[in-house]
Amino acid sequence: MPLGETVSLKQKLQAVLDECRIEAGIAITQIETGEQVEIDGSGLYPMASVFKIPILATVGQQIAQGRFNLDERVPLRTEDKSAGSGILPFFDAGLQPTRRDLITLMIIISDNTATDMTVDLVGGAQVVENAMHALGLTDIFFKLNCKDLLKSLWPADLAERPIEEIRAWSDANDILRDGVAFLRTGENNVSSANSMTRLNVMLYTGEIVPGAVRDELIRIMHTQQYNQRLPRFLPSGVPFAHKTGTIGPFCNDSGVITVAPDNHVAITAFAVWDEEKYFQQPEARNQRLFEVESALGKIGRITYDHYRG
Repeated sequence: MPLGETVSLKQKLQAVLDECRIEAGIAITQIETGEQVEIDGSGLYPMASVFKIPILATVGQQIAQGRFNLDERVPLRTEDKSAGSGILPFFDAGLQPTRRDLITLMIIISDNTATDMTVDLVGGAQVVENAMHALGLTDIFFKLNCKDLLKSLWPADLAERPIEEIRAWSDANDILRDGVAFLRTGENNVSSANSMTRLNVMLYTGEIVPGAVRDELIRIMHTQQYNQRLPRFLPSGVPFAHKTGTIGPFCNDSGVITVAPDNHVAITAFAVWDEEKYFQQPEARNQRLFEVESALGKIGRITYDHYRG
């Protein structure tokens, strides 16, 4: 690099990806100025649980339309329980969380059961996808709820068995890697980083739903409990309204960083790492995952420092 030439934000981000040997779609928008930076921003990636942001946005629209009452209670049924992340599968059927409880659990601890219950309440996966396309986000596709998405990771004869049997099988067997969950096409739950960042901008600025409803949704995103990726190395107390997502080799995070009261940065990182080769190597896998999540943390910090400076 010639003497005196500065390194761009994009170059710094690419250097992190290269050092960690990961592929990623990254899209950044400084909300107040509209400045954008991207790396493979238009490529499609499985959203994993980041698809819970489109669900949240759809809920917001229905609240504003008077079709979704946050205070209404919904009984938990045994058949509602989904494998994967969350706490509702461990609770007795008959529990009656509010709809607000469901969307909070969906976002802050990525509860799959709460997510699927919410998807049913808004009218199904197609309703969420249609809502995104109506916003102009035509490369956000949402085809499968959590339960159906996870079924594609296991043999067909296992998919309908109790959660306990699925967990036992997963302890001894690698997931199936040729199913719909890993497709990078509209048959799966996929998005580009550009569209997910645009969705976060629209949510944060009140373009999707304004006023108190917007504030409620952003408040929930600010109470996220999984903060080991993009916010990993942010200074203590920096607000980040966001949602993570994980499935197989896809390690994602997306949201809005408050750099200052008049300075907000929407950022999405959809990362892909060499997760498959670490099956049944728990120590090596955890070390490699630490590296990948630390790389995402570096991306978050570099972005924060860039716009703060």
